[in-house]
This record gives sequence, C-alpha cells and structure tokens, in this order.
Amino acid sequence: MKTNLHLALFVGVCGLIMVGCGSETGKNVTLDDCPVVAERVPLKNGTDSLIVVDYDKFDFDHPIDFPLSEFCNYELVKLENSSKDMMVSPARFYVFGNYMAWRDPYGRRVLVFDRQGNYIRTFNDSGGPEGFEGFCSSIYIDEENDQMYAILLRKTKVYNIKTGDYLRSIDHEKELRLPLMTAMQDKLLYVQAPGEMEYLKKDAIWQTDMEGNQVQSIPSSFFWNMDLVNHQYFEDFWMSSFPLIKPSGEDYFLFSLNNRYAICDTTYHYYPATNRLVPATTMKNPYTENGGLYTQEETPTYYTAYFTEMNTGPLQLDGYMDHITKRVMVDKKTLRGSAVHLCLDKFGMIDITAEYAQTFSGDFALNLSPDRLQQLIEERLSKDGLDDNEQMKLRTLYDSIDPDDNNYVIVGKLK
Repeated sequence: MKTNLHLALFVGVCGLIMVGCGSETGKNVTLDDCPVVAERVPLKNGTDSLIVVDYDKFDFDHPIDFPLSEFCNYELVKLENSSKDMMVSPARFYVFGNYMAWRDPYGRRVLVFDRQGNYIRTFNDSGGPEGFEGFCSSIYIDEENDQMYAILLRKTKVYNIKTGDYLRSIDHEKELRLPLMTAMQDKLLYVQAPGEMEYLKKDAIWQTDMEGNQVQSIPSSFFWNMDLVNHQYFEDFWMSSFPLIKPSGEDYFLFSLNNRYAICDTTYHYYPATNRLVPATTMKNPYTENGGLYTQEETPTYYTAYFTEMNTGPLQLDGYMDHITKRVMVDKKTLRGSAVHLCLDKFGMIDITAEYAQTFSGDFALNLSPDRLQQLIEERLSKDGLDDNEQMKLRTLYDSIDPDDNNYVIVGKLK
C-alpha cells in the first residue's frame, strides 16, 4: 500500500511539473510557473552557500520558450562588408562596451568592429614586435583607456585600439594554458584552466600590476580542496568554459569551469579585493548523450547550462561540430527553472537554442552567417503562431539578406 501511495505521489508530481511548465498548453509560460529545480547548500566555511541544480528535475520533452530579452537587452547587427579582409566566419565573438571583436579559430587574426557593425581594423600574426608571434588565445578591450590586450602563450601584447599602434609587451614566467584576462583599474587579472595534475603547482588565478609583476594569486590546488563544499559536490579535472564576467554593480567576477568527464562543474565568484574565490552554482547528475559536453554560465539573475552533442560528420552551417541540443535556465532567486528554447522574441520567437553564444564582460553575442540566419527564419515561418505583422517583418528581413554578406551578430547586455 505504501509503495502504491508513493508511486501515485510520484506520478502526480511529474504531472504537475509537465502541466505547470510545459509549452504545449498554448499559454505564455515563464520560470515563475515552473518547479523548483535547485537547492542552496551551505559551504563549510560557514558564510557562503552553493546553489546545486538537479539535472533530473528538468523535463526536456516539454521545454518552454524563453525570450532572449529576459536574458539580455539585444539587437541584431549586420557587420560591414566591403573587402575580403573584413569577412568573418562563425567563430568566437567578444563584446566590450562599444566594441565588438572577432578572433579566428587559429588565433592568427582579430577583427574589431564598433557596436553598430562598422569595421575598425585588423590585428594579426605579422612579423616584428607588433605581431601575435603565434597563437592569440583570447583578447580584452579596455575601452576606458583605448587599449586592446592580446593574450598569447608566453606574453600579453598591448595595442592602441583607436590607432592600431603596438604599445608594449607583458612577459609571463611560464607558458599559459587557455589564458583569460581582464583589466581592473591599475591591475590585470589572469585566469587559466587548472588542467591536469601537473598544473596543481601552478596558479589558476593571479593579479599583476600593469607591468606584469604578480600581486596575489590562487593556486590550481584550490580546485582539489574537498573541504570547500559538502563532499558529494566536489569537482575533479577542469577546463575553462567561459571568460570572466563582471556583473554590473557587483564587487566580484563570475567565471565558470567545466570538464568533459566531471561529475559536478561549477561557476565561481572571485573577489579581487580580498583574493577570495567562492563556488556559487553547480549541477548535480548532469547527463550528456553520445559523449557530449555541457557548459554553464551565470549572470546576476540566471544560471544557464548548454548541453551539446558531439557531431562526427561535416561542419554545421553555423561552423561548429559541437551542436547544442538542450538548454536549461534557472532563476537564482526563486530556484525555479526549466528546459528552454532560447528565442528571439523581437523576431517572432526564432529558436536559437542550437547556436553557439559567447558572453564576456557582461555582454552577450551570437555570431550567425547569412545563410544560417535565413535558415532560422525559414524554420520559424513554417510554424504556426505568427500574426501578419510578424510574418511581414520576418519576410522583409529574409529578403534583405544576401548570402555573400558578412555575418550578423545578435548582441546585448546581460541582465
């Protein structure tokens, strides 16, 4: 009798989850209508808590349509196209205030545009001290001081973003592993993936002055300290997944780490003033199909995770072999969440869940080729739910796209 009662309760709860949060009811469903999918777990330091998201509580068969405008204030920007040198492929795209920058997958070339898509200049792997001298892993633009930082394997090169002039080089003591960097007043903050065991004795996070002299650091061994959280939520080997993000008005930086085989991956808050690193959000029991990956990120309002399936065939239209097949969103305040389709609500709810998005410094960017954007519009026009004005708007946008044009970027400020 007790078993039957438990079964009935379980079925009832599942039914409530599907009805309360499914998108097939014809209603506009929000996260407020969805079940609680996470809990707050006290950390052993006694002052902080960790949000633990439970993968098993998401109903991936009934995702809700989540408007991108709830995640960020965005616009669709067409990149200028008047020469071959300016053409962009669907690779990494960074946004820094009034600047947007594209780095090619081989780290040899960086194109800089303004926020309206107008081309400014190219930085590349040229000879002499002004060149990248090999692989540029990431960039950072300090808009206030008109400087661009190109982070290489053994040094950081600094350029004037307005004139393109090479300014100086900051040497590093060791070869960096997937380094990321951001500027903060009179200091630079570096992060590199802790990686395999040989990196345990190296720093994962460190601050320097503007000349590269180290000020303070956190060693890679931090990530193997099991006393940080309750033992069932500890992490193992790491790879960095997203660059540093500075939430507006906050005194900490957000960044996330993930690994293909990790049980629980985590986003962290780093407080540079006190050199304190705190795990903030993690996921319990994530399951990825076909050897896929999942990455996660956090904004001041939301936690989100992307689950990708490894494609072994030809590249997709968007230029990536890793294809996002699932996405979840959690409200960090209410801990309610759902599997979602992230949609362009300004364009008839075009589903962009399967695209590769980039976040940096509190900004959102999604880089789309013209033919891929046309395909997304075609898919939306083939579905129901569009009024006459929305259909006309989408068809007008579709007709304005030339497959030979430069790419389009969906760019916005995270909320």
